[in-house]
Amino acid sequence: MMNYKQRPIYLCAFTKEWKKKVKPAGSIVSHNYGKINNQIILWPEKIDSKIINPKNFIELKKHYNIKELLIIDRIIGTNKPVSIVNHVNRSGQNFLRNKTPFKEFPQFPDMSRIYHKISGLDTAVVHTIGEKRFQSPPNKEKVIWSEMIGLIAPVAHYVGIKVFAIGGTDLESILKEI
Repeated sequence: MMNYKQRPIYLCAFTKEWKKKVKPAGSIVSHNYGKINNQIILWPEKIDSKIINPKNFIELKKHYNIKELLIIDRIIGTNKPVSIVNHVNRSGQNFLRNKTPFKEFPQFPDMSRIYHKISGLDTAVVHTIGEKRFQSPPNKEKVIWSEMIGLIAPVAHYVGIKVFAIGGTDLESILKEI
């Protein structure tokens, strides 16, 4: 079990389920925020490049003094939550496209080590396919399909945020791990 007190949680899935646990307290750069036990919960109003981009993530980073971020994603292909340690982006989108270079950050950032392992969880490399394709993913054994992590984690990493990620099939099992 990982203790994430005082570290923000970023939702790229399960937003409807989270809204039963945390009510939006406001919005900043098209991201809703709320708190549970003084822990910041962030989620985008919509998942697209107009909202998830270096400019907005820099603002989130500054506003909340974010050094580390736990990103939660929905996955298919395993029955228990996993620590996402890499991804293959098969969504056809990249939210850094046409957004780099940004300020002092490079045009071609190193994306070889985006994720940091969460101890106590099995690790997984996931294949991100996007929201629409996630509804009926390809039928391939031994592939763990991800809804959105491969679109969001690179943007957070690009602006210097240390990324941890958990994927799971349901919110309740993920909450037991954090």
